[in-house]
Amino acid sequence: MCGIAGILDNNSKTSPERVTKGFHMLLDALKHRGPDDRGEVKIKGKNGLNLNLGHQRLSIIDPSKAGHQPMANNDSSIWISTNSEIYNYKELKHELKNRYEFRSNSDTEVLLRSYETWGIDCLKHIRGMFAFAIWDSPNNKLFLARDRIGIKPLYYYSKNNIFMFSSELRAMIASKIDKPCLNPTGIFEYLAFGRVGSLESILDSIKELQPGHFLVADDKGIKINKYWDPFHESKLLESPTQIVKRIENCLNEVAQQHIVSDVSIGAFLSGGIDSSALVSMISTNTPTPIKTIAVTFKDKVYDESKYSSLVANHFGTQHQELLLSEMDLIENLTPAIESMDQPTVDGINTYMISKTAKNMGLKVALSGLGGDELFAGYNSFSIVPRLNKLQKILNFFPIDLRKQFSKLATNLMPSSDKITKLNHLIQGQYNGAHVYFLFRSLFCEQELGSLFSDPLLLKNEISKNLQRTHELIDSQSQLSTVDTISYLEMTHYMNTTLLRDTDTMSMAHGLEIRVPLLDHKLIELMFSIPSNIKTKKGSPKPLLVNSLTNKLPKFIVQRKKMGFTLPFEHWMRGEMRSEIETVLLSPSEKLSNFISQDGVQKTWSNFLNKRCSWSRPWSLYVLKKWADKNL
Repeated sequence: MCGIAGILDNNSKTSPERVTKGFHMLLDALKHRGPDDRGEVKIKGKNGLNLNLGHQRLSIIDPSKAGHQPMANNDSSIWISTNSEIYNYKELKHELKNRYEFRSNSDTEVLLRSYETWGIDCLKHIRGMFAFAIWDSPNNKLFLARDRIGIKPLYYYSKNNIFMFSSELRAMIASKIDKPCLNPTGIFEYLAFGRVGSLESILDSIKELQPGHFLVADDKGIKINKYWDPFHESKLLESPTQIVKRIENCLNEVAQQHIVSDVSIGAFLSGGIDSSALVSMISTNTPTPIKTIAVTFKDKVYDESKYSSLVANHFGTQHQELLLSEMDLIENLTPAIESMDQPTVDGINTYMISKTAKNMGLKVALSGLGGDELFAGYNSFSIVPRLNKLQKILNFFPIDLRKQFSKLATNLMPSSDKITKLNHLIQGQYNGAHVYFLFRSLFCEQELGSLFSDPLLLKNEISKNLQRTHELIDSQSQLSTVDTISYLEMTHYMNTTLLRDTDTMSMAHGLEIRVPLLDHKLIELMFSIPSNIKTKKGSPKPLLVNSLTNKLPKFIVQRKKMGFTLPFEHWMRGEMRSEIETVLLSPSEKLSNFISQDGVQKTWSNFLNKRCSWSRPWSLYVLKKWADKNL
């Protein structure tokens, strides 16, 4: 993939020299995303608008100079800088060939011509992952758009008549156009959920363009609109057999489109259903064996190499394993955290496996991300409905009695993350979406009380979070329980944690990761299917498994699910302890307005005494390291 950036000056008081210097620093900070080529252009608009538009290129399709960006149309009235893979670009090129004489074989030119033909409606025609910027001289406007799922990132800043955008938030910090200030909402969301939500960012002046949205900036300001929604008003009235056939046909189409590349492609293989399904889909559509990569551990509790090796042998892949030790992690810890665009409790695993893929000579790797969200693979699909039922029973009891239940549970059972959440549920008034958020939470409200240094600030953020939750619940009230959880897993967890980490950690090594199971046509299909056939007791992801009948080995379908996680619980009590402890026990001036050092020390003590999981102190360690590096 690539890095895109730009600064639109709308008659600001900032000097042109300062804007140009900031733009160059912005682009320099994106070099790791696109080490193959760099391009920049200055464009003078009307009514005092001036645009600096830039691009750092990772060459995947048509790596020749003909694919150089920013790219212009014939009369240079329209310019584009894009971070994208348009999987149906060949079909679109065929559709447009009578209108234009194409000068390259790149999907960028097809995207440019699509905008030239359909304008903003080009978004209805393209299929892929993208974040792009188009300068439209005839209409004197800058058009930004992000793909439907949010696979590719796009951040923007708008202040004092300066509009800036970039593929990464850290690059905007590097531009020094403005001084970075922490966003209280971003801090709250990070501590509450281990990631920053998509409506805000960790900084108060920078926002993330949401998935499925586009933005128009001109001399009057900026406007943002939503262009895609995955939901259908009616469900498919077909037999389960017919529906499975639809999914099978869609998966085959998706696989064929996602292997289009002018460079070598590999796949991540854990040996779970999703990655095995991915390898099955790709192997069926490629004439030669694909390269697969797996992470292995000495600790058998976390190691899945037995299954990944069996799958690799079954499909005849060129398989390579990365044995990851505690010392490997320690050696890569600092560069991995420095690669985080925003603080996150996840992503180190992706950093390590992406590094291995790049060392194998790969520029593109495929991931099975999305299978759990679409095909109901997470345990949230079974736990959240049970918690809902429990909450309905608890609601029959007076609040004072429920508090006594909570106190009794605390006294009888050892302290743990689960007990903390259970007590929160017993004492609270929650509906379905609230229970989901409790399920996915990192620190509960009571714990946040000891972490936040300003009680009034925390109270305000809790109130805002509750309002956002209610708005989200109201907007999806027509969905079934299964579809609600699927939607929340996609928007709340996958988009803001998994996809964000996948992009930044892979691009740190100049590696493009594609996610075939998140093709928007497949997502639309899955949300059109009646939810009662999406789950089956004792059968994981029945629709995905049945659509690949006779292709997935039985030992994969029947095995117990394991997540792609590192053994932090063990490592943080071993060789990593000294590093983690040193950082956590040292007060941070940059976070002092938000985080209580006493609360940090209490969290670390709780972990050492096995009263909370590793993710809580780890999240605080990452936040401190990120702040020290970027602020």
